[in-house]
Amino acid sequence: MKAVFNIRKVIETDENAIRTLLDELENRISDPTVFHRIFNHYLIRENALFFAAENDQKEIIGFITCLGQLLLHHEGLVYEIEELIVTQTYQGKGIGQLLINQVREELKPYDIKSIEVTSNKRRTQAHEFYKAVGFKNSHEKFTCYF
Repeated sequence: MKAVFNIRKVIETDENAIRTLLDELENRISDPTVFHRIFNHYLIRENALFFAAENDQKEIIGFITCLGQLLLHHEGLVYEIEELIVTQTYQGKGIGQLLINQVREELKPYDIKSIEVTSNKRRTQAHEFYKAVGFKNSHEKFTCYF
């Protein structure tokens, strides 16, 4: 029997499960106070998409955040995937694709220019995933840390 996964909007009570997944992605323990502030901002922010993937026991096994902004150089609205994680146990089962498909469906009615994603250079498996789901490696990203 094929596993069934549900994609839905993130709600306030998902905070701890989402933080646990993000800590897995980043291999660290996040500051709960800072995380809480940003999590709540995502829930109310205009042009923010925030979806969770659940298994058949209603456990959150993945999530995606995608934020939109108007950019002069694109002459329109561009969305960027800020976070996408599927817990290691469920990777390779199509859940990341389902989350990206949900974002695409949500954005279909709007006049957006593109969906972009940045991925750390060390995450080579993620790069292959993004290529497989239709993203093109079109930019170099430079970062100045504070």
